[in-house]
Amino acid sequence: CKMNEASRKISLDYVIKQSFKYWKSTLFYQLVFTIVYFSSLFILGNFLANYYEIYPKINEIAPLMSSNPDEFSLKFQEILLSENFKSFSMMTIVVVAIIYPMNIGFFKIYNQIDEKKEINLNDLFAGFSGTNFFKFFGYYLLWGGIYFYLKPLIIPGFLWIIYTIFVAPLLFFTPMNLIEAMKISFKVVAGNFFVIATCSILAIIFSYSGFFLFFFGLLFTFPFWNAIIYTLFKSYFRIKFV
Repeated sequence: CKMNEASRKISLDYVIKQSFKYWKSTLFYQLVFTIVYFSSLFILGNFLANYYEIYPKINEIAPLMSSNPDEFSLKFQEILLSENFKSFSMMTIVVVAIIYPMNIGFFKIYNQIDEKKEINLNDLFAGFSGTNFFKFFGYYLLWGGIYFYLKPLIIPGFLWIIYTIFVAPLLFFTPMNLIEAMKISFKVVAGNFFVIATCSILAIIFSYSGFFLFFFGLLFTFPFWNAIIYTLFKSYFRIKFV
């Protein structure tokens, strides 16, 4: 995998237009992705919330919400600061890591579109085939664990998202190991920060804009982030399956 020197000066306009092109041509797969992703997240998250007694404790104090809001707020804070909630929060990283490989399927789908090859539903689950699952499950455990501590700081959390943006596609399209992929990702982002950061912000805004369309819109907008990542990756690298 080599950096595509000719495309280092790609424009913001090009990335956005190309990303929307990928997104619009795969709406069915966006819908399937979101349904499977959030269904899995809900089922596994619900199990964890009950296992760590988060839901039962919230149900216990629920009547206080109307009768004594101040007491409810105090009790709710106690739940959030409890060891059980800390364990629950950490385990949610594992849950997301389990379903994270679904994102990788879009890289294959977009590449199939570029090569004018037929795409099918199995392509969406490319991240789970062979050793891919363990590779991306492990990667997200590391990524999510670091992000868990950086997220409250906002700026460092955002920079972590930006500087690791190319790691997943590098792991998928090349034989690079995690350390190599992270080094390359940091290097390319550092040299093209403005375009990549701006595209990332727009991707985050659009991905979650579905919340404002009676929530239903989220079924289509949520995976848009993957189209941005792939377009940026294709623009800055020459990629081939290995």
